[in-house]
Amino acid sequence: MRTIDIALASYNGEAFIAEQLQSILACQRQAGDEAFASGNINVSDNMSSDGTATVVKALSAQHPNIRFFPNGNRGVINNFNHAIQQCSADYVMLSDQDDVWLPEKMQLSLQKLLELEQRHGKDCPVLVFTDLHVTDSRLQITAPSFFAAQRLIPDSYRYPKHIFLANVAPGCTMIMNRKLLELAMPVPVEASMHDWWLLLVASTFGQVAHIDRPTMLYRQHENNQVGAPSKRYATFLLSPLAQFRIAGQRLAQAEAQANAFMKRFPAIPQRCADTVQFLASFRKLSRTARLRGLMQKKIEHRTRAKKIILYLLALTLPRM
Repeated sequence: MRTIDIALASYNGEAFIAEQLQSILACQRQAGDEAFASGNINVSDNMSSDGTATVVKALSAQHPNIRFFPNGNRGVINNFNHAIQQCSADYVMLSDQDDVWLPEKMQLSLQKLLELEQRHGKDCPVLVFTDLHVTDSRLQITAPSFFAAQRLIPDSYRYPKHIFLANVAPGCTMIMNRKLLELAMPVPVEASMHDWWLLLVASTFGQVAHIDRPTMLYRQHENNQVGAPSKRYATFLLSPLAQFRIAGQRLAQAEAQANAFMKRFPAIPQRCADTVQFLASFRKLSRTARLRGLMQKKIEHRTRAKKIILYLLALTLPRM
């Protein structure tokens, strides 16, 4: 019988976490059938200073599959690592503390994942992610499609030169199989973010698919640790130097992550090897070598503006 566990990372989520947990419980009820068993909802809490623990424990008393795990190891990556480590099911979904899942989320995600497993075998690492509705703090939809609002091209996971440079998969929409977790976990602290790391491992060594349908309400509020940036193009026009610095920081994060990837996986498939090696050594290369690698499209952004910035970074970043 198939079972899905939920890995939920929390920190000072008292205001919204009860609504999120109730939406997950509703998903479990809708997805349940003869071949499906509701798993545990494992909440890893980064020592919240508000009433998060009280809220979760109260719900746990009513629903024993909600389990609370204090976690003193700070940071989003460490918190998700801890939450995932509590999961023992065949399949695991990730969850933030302040969103709301739509009733069909688990059913649609599992169905897509099972299709990939049937096609490629259960020993294949598999990950599936979906689109989502972006909302304000009161769950009023501000963008019907996260992919469209962020101008993301979700099938970038098919191309190493794109996906190692920028993430396209919202972690809060992900479902993955046990084989992927065995390969990818724990997410190293050098990773830019847990969801990006999981996507990289799945796209390099297994299979990835996405669903062009929103499966949840992605709540944006003032306390979001990771959110959906808005008005980014207006910000770029008003402060190009600030945006250039941000692009440099993101490139450095991607470079550090590529180095961690090479350390974890010495044998990388050839279709990814050139991209990972070039990105991992980007700041150590001469300007000429950087430009040559970009012209050979070893790494590449899919938008013209970002391509230009990448070339400017190649010319201006000091050699390490």
